[in-house]
Amino acid sequence: MADDFTSVFEPPLDQLPDIDDLVRATMEWHFSPLTGSPYWVERAKGFSFDPRTDVQRLADLRLFADVPVDWSRIPADQLVPRGSAPGVRYGIYESGGATGAPKRIVDATSRRRNVEWQSRLLDEQGFPSGEGNWLHIGPTGPHVMAKNISTLSELRGMLCYFVDLDPRWVRRCVSEGRQTEFRRYVDHILDQVKDVLRTQDIRGISTTPRILESIGAREDVFALLRESVRGIIWGGTSMDGETLRLIDEELFPQAKLAGAYGNTMMGVAPQRTPRPGDAAPCVFRPFYPYTVVELVDPAQPDRIVADDEDGRVVITVLTRDYFTPPTLERDLATRRASADGFPGIELSGVRPYESAGTSVVEGVY
Repeated sequence: MADDFTSVFEPPLDQLPDIDDLVRATMEWHFSPLTGSPYWVERAKGFSFDPRTDVQRLADLRLFADVPVDWSRIPADQLVPRGSAPGVRYGIYESGGATGAPKRIVDATSRRRNVEWQSRLLDEQGFPSGEGNWLHIGPTGPHVMAKNISTLSELRGMLCYFVDLDPRWVRRCVSEGRQTEFRRYVDHILDQVKDVLRTQDIRGISTTPRILESIGAREDVFALLRESVRGIIWGGTSMDGETLRLIDEELFPQAKLAGAYGNTMMGVAPQRTPRPGDAAPCVFRPFYPYTVVELVDPAQPDRIVADDEDGRVVITVLTRDYFTPPTLERDLATRRASADGFPGIELSGVRPYESAGTSVVEGVY
């Protein structure tokens, strides 16, 4: 996909571009009639500004503040950039619908780069690779997580097994108070996990905190997993410090434990390598500059919070495959000063944000 934008959109991972260069390339690519997606080119006709000339740096993205986007209603084929190289294959991926109708994005190669970067951070942490197999216990189907985990297990030299989890059904059971049905569904998931563990050599898994806790409560499954697993990636729902300690030190002390914060829209912000003096046991590092994360005061969204202050997550995505203008997310987190010269912010303590009159149903994902 060599063109004038390759050095910005697809450079080596250790030569990431200047953020303002990436902003300009993203505006030109997505809003030019020659290369942009039908959706963004058409939307721009109604803007009070020209993205290609007026948006030259990161701060200029504030011009999109009055550009609402309902990702649940856009025909996905209208999001594919016209400039995509012949033969590039796009997939359509949906969110879990935690706050309403599922959102949709398209992706060809951008998520792979994000996962390649995640795998580098896992190498720093001594996460297993090249031995045994991987088991993903979580959403597959229309969700991008299945693609991410397939890529990650491939990069780490492992075959990947899947036990599918339907987050929408789980949330429906929880929101309607059908606890018996919810517990039966979790047992159904764990029965499948047990079958894989009994017959396959599983060294790495990816799943949610709730599923890990449920495994810990079922001795027949727990005994099998504890014996074999050497690396665990958790994500999908929030996890408090005590639960993290329990899973890391008591349930699976022999395994490397790594968190991953993210969602369909923003991609993956992996846990970076812990350092002495960290203010939190798990600090997430977004894939900057392609995913820009900021934290703002929930009561004053135009105010960026200070380090060690809680704020609501705002994401911006700047990739060749799709563009997401600054968007308030459903999460609250604590802003952390970045370590070792990393140019973006880091965050910890991610949990659902619930405002007056709204709620977020987590379930097990």
